[in-house]
Amino acid sequence: PIANDWLHSNSVTYTADGNLIMSIRHQDWVIKINYANGAGDGNVIWRLGKDGDFSITSSDPYPWFSHQHDAEYELGGNQILSIYDNGNTRKILFPGANSRGQVYRIDEVNRRVVHELNADLGVYCYAVGAAERLLNGNYHFTNGFIGPQGSPASSRSVEVNPNGSIIFNLANNRSNYRSFRMRDMYSPH
Repeated sequence: PIANDWLHSNSVTYTADGNLIMSIRHQDWVIKINYANGAGDGNVIWRLGKDGDFSITSSDPYPWFSHQHDAEYELGGNQILSIYDNGNTRKILFPGANSRGQVYRIDEVNRRVVHELNADLGVYCYAVGAAERLLNGNYHFTNGFIGPQGSPASSRSVEVNPNGSIIFNLANNRSNYRSFRMRDMYSPH
């Protein structure tokens, strides 16, 4: 009797090959849509995530993201995808699990992916978040809603190095949908 928000999407990104990448949170999928610079038919080219179209090489017992946010390719290519993994589905199976910052190397032709980064961000964040690669080669992730559902929330902006070690952590006593690192007040990143 209650509608399920099964098409809840939280990011759409234009790709270097003229298509679209869309993060569908409640499906635990990132999909690629045939946009073809406006001439495409809108069909789904592939689905990335658990039970999707790709196999993954990983020793992690639950390597896929779930209830993710902010899936996007790194600039200029269709091979490296960063994503904020809230981890809601994984948290049910592994109660001590935290949210993660993930980076995937994607082989679209052979439908295989590997983790370039699978960083434990130190806290569990059941909703919202962001992911971005920084110019220095590190990654910035936003833990946007820390705390039990329905309670006042806090957030953390975290920078990790390519090994997944946290090197910067900024806490905020409010929820924060997305945050981005800036070099200065006048330049992005």
